[in-house]
Order: sequence, then structure tokens, then C-alpha cells
Amino acid sequence: MRIEIKTPVWTGDIDQKSELLKSTGIMGSLRWWTEAILRSDNNNRYACDPTSDERCPKEERNEEYYCSACLIFGATGIRRTFRLNVSGGRRVFTGSALNIKPSGRNKGWYLGSGVVGEINLEITPLDKDFDKSLVLLPLIIASKWGGIGAKTQHGYGVVKIEDYPEINFNRFKDAIKKITAQERLSKLSELSKLRIKLRHGSNNGLPDLREMFFTKVQFEVRDENWWKQIDGIKSDNKSDEQRRHREYENDQRMINWVSSGSVPIAPAIKNWLRFGKKITTKEGKKIQVSPFSEVFNKRVSNWLFGNSEENNKTASKINISCAYPVNDNLWEFRIWGWIPKDGIPQGFDRGGFLNSLKQTLRGGSVKIPWNELLGNQTKNHKLKVWREFDSPRDTVKPNARDTIKPNESNIDDYIQSLLNTEVE
Repeated sequence: MRIEIKTPVWTGDIDQKSELLKSTGIMGSLRWWTEAILRSDNNNRYACDPTSDERCPKEERNEEYYCSACLIFGATGIRRTFRLNVSGGRRVFTGSALNIKPSGRNKGWYLGSGVVGEINLEITPLDKDFDKSLVLLPLIIASKWGGIGAKTQHGYGVVKIEDYPEINFNRFKDAIKKITAQERLSKLSELSKLRIKLRHGSNNGLPDLREMFFTKVQFEVRDENWWKQIDGIKSDNKSDEQRRHREYENDQRMINWVSSGSVPIAPAIKNWLRFGKKITTKEGKKIQVSPFSEVFNKRVSNWLFGNSEENNKTASKINISCAYPVNDNLWEFRIWGWIPKDGIPQGFDRGGFLNSLKQTLRGGSVKIPWNELLGNQTKNHKLKVWREFDSPRDTVKPNARDTIKPNESNIDDYIQSLLNTEVE
């Protein structure tokens, strides 16, 4: 399977020196998307968090319990059902990471080199019950709406699959049933000398496709060097010492990045969404302008956008991709994420936040200062599509003919629409 990398994919090595993608990094990302899809199943199919203490197997009464995801991807005591080989691609740049500091930030976002170009994925079945839809379906959804690999919150991981076969969600569900069937579990028990059972449990607090949103924003550019005006990349009037840490328009690492086919706009966009901007009112009062005032509660802000402090690290729930070209003058980027309905911080209004985010991207009462963030060589910024399960915010609505409940309320149909439709 050939994959075109639209924004750099993180290599997966801790020292950032690898020239190649790690199959383990892609495998981990595939598992994450598979888990989110499994948890959206109306049959309450459980998928554990393999990084937590609650990971499989769960031992109980001399029996080993494995969730559906572990029965596909493997866990202690059982092997995965397929092997994944990754080849191709090239490194974006050599040297240290870029440290992008948008306006008002003393610290910044560190962007290391990823891999760009084309990569090949080779899937080899290791189990007679394996079906390729178990890999293709989550990979297609990730490629159309999100990203693969690590650090998607910083813009990495947008890919395009070349010439993939049509995949029906019913085929994926049938494959899951086959992998988790009691007949297969009995055979696994014989081979492993374990008493293997299908694990059930609560998915609360874990990524679920029903609680995710996906957006695409497009804009036009007037000049091929438009990226030199992006907040955090453009030069400023700082002292020579301060400018040295912020002026990237002539930095070979940045030039290589842009030449590879994308532009790292995530720091500028996330900086504004998270912190807003201080303005002076007619009365002379300085106020903070943001599409969602609750973000200025530090606890909520850290929960939503992530926290890098060593003793309280939290992953960002919102991902912002690099910008990538649609055609010569039209560019696009993605904002997507998982905002759980349970376990949210006190005072945080999930629906209000998503409403505000959508309205802001559409040019609502609080307008994004696009020319300050992306430069004055960009124009006509617009929200192209918003996808969200069973929500009036969804702009595709494949069941619009249903006048009683026009938004998509059947998870199977919604997932199929994610496979079939990018923008309508």
C-alpha cells in the first residue's frame, strides 16, 4: 500500500535522529484509532488502554481476559494477527528542533524533523482469521480526517492513501466478530496453554469516535512565500539576541520543511485558540479576547490543550495539522480532537466550547485574526467541513432527508460516511 505524506510524520525515535519511520509508531497509531472505533460500538465493545495499569490481560479465576483490540494487536500471552512493514520516506531536515514562539510566548513549540515523501505499508497476515479491513478501515479514517503517528497535536501525520480498496464498515464488524468468536478463543487457549476469554468493561474516560470532532479549514494565498509572515516564523523588531530565536524565514530547516509540501502553522493557531489576545477597549480597559472564556481557567486550559510540566503531563485533546496545499493557491489544515462527555473539569461546558469553536472558525462574533496569525498574503479563510456524530454541528448530515432528526444518529452510517465522504 502506497501512502503520500502530506505533513511530516513523526519518526518515533526518542533522539530524533532516525531517517526512517518506525513500524511500531504506525502500529501504535493504528491501534489508537481502532480502539476509538471499537468503543463507539453500540454493543459496548471494550478496548483497554495498553499504556495503563488496566491493560490486558486481566487475570480472574485462573482465566486471562483480553479486549477486542488486544486480540487484534496482541498483548502479553498472545501475538498480534498481522505484521506491518514500513519503508520509504526521507528526513525533512537535519540538526536540532525548531522552537516556534508565537506572539506573547516565552517558551514555544519544539518541532523536530519528521519523515516526508512516500512510504509503503506492507501488511502480512499472521492469523487465518485476520481480515485486511481491520487495518484499512482505521487507517482510511485517520488519513481522511485526522493523522497517524505521534505528535499530531503539533501538526504531524496527515497522509493520503493511494488507490485503496473500497471498505464497508459491515465487513470490519464481521471481522471483529470473527477475531473475538469463542471458537477462535478456544483455539488460542489450546495454543497458549491459557484460558482465554473476551474481556468486557467500561470505556468511560477513553477515546471514543462518538465523542470526536473533525474539521477542515481552507484559505487562499497570494504569494508562494506567504508562510514567511506566519506568527512565530516571521522576523520582528526584537533585539538581535531575541530575533535569533524567532526568525525562521531564512533558516534552512524551515526552508526544507516548506519545500517538502507543508507549513507548520499549528503553534500560531493553537497559541491564539488557547491564550487569545489582549485588546484595549474604547474605554481604555485591557481585556482578553478568546472564543471561549473558560479556557483562561488554567486547569481547564491544561486539560484541553495539554500540559508539558514534568509532574503533571497531560496530552492535548485538540490536534491542529500543518497547512498543506489543495491546489496552487488553495491551502487546507485540520483541527480535530476528542472531547469526552464524562470526567470533564468543573465549569467546562463541552457543548458551549464546540459551538464557540465552530462559530469562530466560521467568522462568528469573535473573529480569528487570520492575517496576524498566517500573514497578510492569505485570504478567504473559511470552515470547509465539520464532522461530529449525532450533532447539529455536523455539516455533512448524510441523513438530511430525515426531517425528524436530520443529523446522523446511527453510528454505523456515520462511520461509513467518514469512509466515503471528505467534503460535501
